[in-house]
Amino acid sequence: MKSYPHYSTGGIRALAAVLLLAACGKGDSRSEAACPHDPGFDRSGLIKVRADQRPAVLRRDLSLAELAVESKGSVGSGKAQGLTEVEGQVSFRTLVNGDTAGGRTCVWFDEVHVDLTPASVQIFVPREYREGSCEDLAILAHEREHERVHHEALAAAAKDVEIALEGARWLPSRGNPLEAEDREAAEKELNAKIRKVVTPVYESYKENLRAAQAELDKPALYEWVSKRCSAWK
Repeated sequence: MKSYPHYSTGGIRALAAVLLLAACGKGDSRSEAACPHDPGFDRSGLIKVRADQRPAVLRRDLSLAELAVESKGSVGSGKAQGLTEVEGQVSFRTLVNGDTAGGRTCVWFDEVHVDLTPASVQIFVPREYREGSCEDLAILAHEREHERVHHEALAAAAKDVEIALEGARWLPSRGNPLEAEDREAAEKELNAKIRKVVTPVYESYKENLRAAQAELDKPALYEWVSKRCSAWK
């Protein structure tokens, strides 16, 4: 039995960035003040993080040999008797607003949406074990524990991402806009700022999840599970 989380995106994906620029009166850029700042601006509602708990799809279509291939060597020298496979991803969508005045483009986030919902969660039980048999139930119980650990870690990660984004007061909002050369430069720099906050938190989540799942796959637990049944293949 083994949990095998893998991550399809390899990083953070920008689903969409909507940039709205309102043209203001032109002036002499040398005499205009920098983008105006309002330290007291209310940032509540700026950050929205979701991480839906996608239910696992139970699969009994693979043989033990096929499961060994599916596990991609994650069980080392042992035999994969069960597998929990998570295809994780993180994406973000932003609503960006801005003004242009005096030759300056001032931009800011009106909304930042981050989604950590996994693309898929699958539990594999080898087809050699009859449904409802001792071995089938033992494998399924073990893999459900892997699913539970993933759910808990994902919920914690969503909170950590939200805390990190809320704490990054330097992220441009209407109260502290960013000066950019043009629309393309603005989108690129704003996306980079989101990645700067979210990437280390998400990488930490993946490492913590791997460690927590490894705890369930210690030899002592395998031995306890194996002793419950006698018709292992």
